[in-house]
Amino acid sequence: MHIITIGGATIDIVVSGSRLSTISGNKQEVESITMGIGGGAVNASLAFQACDANVRIVCALGCDTESLWLRTALQRESIDLSLIQSVADQPTGKSVVFLDGSEAHVFAQRGASTHVAPARVVDAAGCTDLLYVTALSSAAELEFSTALRHRSSHFPLIAINPGMRQLATASSAGDYLLSQADLICVNEAEARMLAVKLGGQIPSDILKDGALWMNDIRLHSSQAMLVTLGSKGALLHDGYEIHFMPAEHVSVESTLGAGDAFGATLAFYWAKGYPATAALEAARAYCAKVLQTVTANLAGSKHTDQQS
Repeated sequence: MHIITIGGATIDIVVSGSRLSTISGNKQEVESITMGIGGGAVNASLAFQACDANVRIVCALGCDTESLWLRTALQRESIDLSLIQSVADQPTGKSVVFLDGSEAHVFAQRGASTHVAPARVVDAAGCTDLLYVTALSSAAELEFSTALRHRSSHFPLIAINPGMRQLATASSAGDYLLSQADLICVNEAEARMLAVKLGGQIPSDILKDGALWMNDIRLHSSQAMLVTLGSKGALLHDGYEIHFMPAEHVSVESTLGAGDAFGATLAFYWAKGYPATAALEAARAYCAKVLQTVTANLAGSKHTDQQS
């Protein structure tokens, strides 16, 4: 299966082993400081690669040392880098992530990621089975929506994981992209925001009435929708009926990247035509692995296994 992902790419510095409430002005000893890679497009690409898909990533990086480090890390994971863009006057995106218990506090400098040019995705999509779109800047949304309006007759399935910031912007370009999606992946807070945008409301008990509210926030009759609910599990409307999958109980190191892990894995099995329950089970299993690491994905884990 051939997949293109598009969106953010960052270098992540993850600090764990201390509490924000106990930090003073002095130097703090922490349990670990881990350097990894992240961003929506990176996390999704690694999830798809774990499914043995052929993955091309569309992201924008600076012309700096961090860019070289990120490219090398992706190349080691067998991700196709041919559609990566270089932005000379912007730094590669970076995030400092502070883990307070299992909760992640993220300080992000998006840098070059805000300058990703998605029009080339449309040009390259002819031999692709699935296009997976993560959160984009307003400029990228506009460029992408314009390109989609002029696309050729053949186009792959589109899955969109928009993110809270993109939903809150409420641009006409962003709304158009959501209307074109075959699958939308959101978390509970994002689902509630989408419902408000559409003039509706989700009940406080989100599992109430078999989640029939999902019928009201899909944007066309055949659109599938995934709503991840954290420790409560996940809901999938496959275009015909609603399916619920409880969460797997694991020892959570960090929730960083868990939504990307679940959404991308679900999208892979959904696009392959697997039954909804099988797709949800596969997504839950991969997400459980990500929850048990401090980083946003499993980059490097297979190489560690091979060396051990």
